[in-house]
Amino acid sequence: MKPKMLSIHLALIICMLLIPMSTWAADLNTFTLAISNDKPEVGKDKELKVTVTGDNLLDIYAYEVNVVYDTNQLRFKDAKSALTGFSIPAIVKDNHIQFASTKIGNVAGESGKVALCTLTFEPIGKGQAAVELTDVKLVTSKMVSTKQNAGTQIAMDIKNDNAAMFRDIAGHWAKAAIERAAKLGFVNGYEDGTFQPQGLVTRAEFATMLARAIHLPPKDNAELAFADQSSIPAWAKSSISSAVSAGIVSGYEDNTFRSGQMISRAEITTMIVRALGIQADEHKLSTFADKDQMPAWAHSYIAEAAEAGLIQGKGDNLFMPNDNATRAEAVTLILSLLDYKK
Repeated sequence: MKPKMLSIHLALIICMLLIPMSTWAADLNTFTLAISNDKPEVGKDKELKVTVTGDNLLDIYAYEVNVVYDTNQLRFKDAKSALTGFSIPAIVKDNHIQFASTKIGNVAGESGKVALCTLTFEPIGKGQAAVELTDVKLVTSKMVSTKQNAGTQIAMDIKNDNAAMFRDIAGHWAKAAIERAAKLGFVNGYEDGTFQPQGLVTRAEFATMLARAIHLPPKDNAELAFADQSSIPAWAKSSISSAVSAGIVSGYEDNTFRSGQMISRAEITTMIVRALGIQADEHKLSTFADKDQMPAWAHSYIAEAAEAGLIQGKGDNLFMPNDNATRAEAVTLILSLLDYKK
């Protein structure tokens, strides 16, 4: 094949992979994920390789895989195709990885059980982490393109027995709590070595922290019924589903969950009280000076939390229920839950 024709051929295949496909693959195709060393427990600072394999494939000349992963626990490093040919660099956006590869020349595609690619991650946190293959696009040697939802994931337990050290918490009022929480594995820092204690927390993030802290049973296959469930990050779905099933969190009146919305102090307090199984007396009112600013549904929960010694005000007997909760506040409140004795 002449160089010019080769370039055209590759460009055609890559275009077919990167644009939406309307043709769907047969259900006979199945896809699996496997950790290279077959160990569910992964030590921190060691590379983690996840291999994507397809079965019952027919004449696969090129492919594109789409993967989501837990960015709090894993850092993506690279992707390599198992097929001989040409690959485009992986496209990474937030927690989504898109990787495409094609064979070269007038050759037949791969059939049967085929290892497509290997993704390499670096563990950066502690606790359970998941990698999910969402969908795969396939192109045969005859330039027939198909797409198939995969919906398969693999979970692993990342171990880190070293003390957690963050370079931006020295002198912070929550330093000890943050380090303890990191050792327990329900929170992590950022890639630059910071914790960002004054950073704000989303509803998805807090539900995930809480579910990890109290070891809620995972609900990997549970379907969420929220109207905006498609916007819930893949890494948070299992935790949110577990928290919903446990009666700890619920949606809004319009049946949305609003996973990306910053969580308020009233909301995290309510979730903590529910997680402890404390029955809130709807007639009990808070004694904080700004109780008139509290949402009606939160009054009794805030009152119960204060009575149990789980929360404190911010000075002048103010609770500031509608302020967004910081990472430091979220960690401290979850530890109060873990330490609570009836």
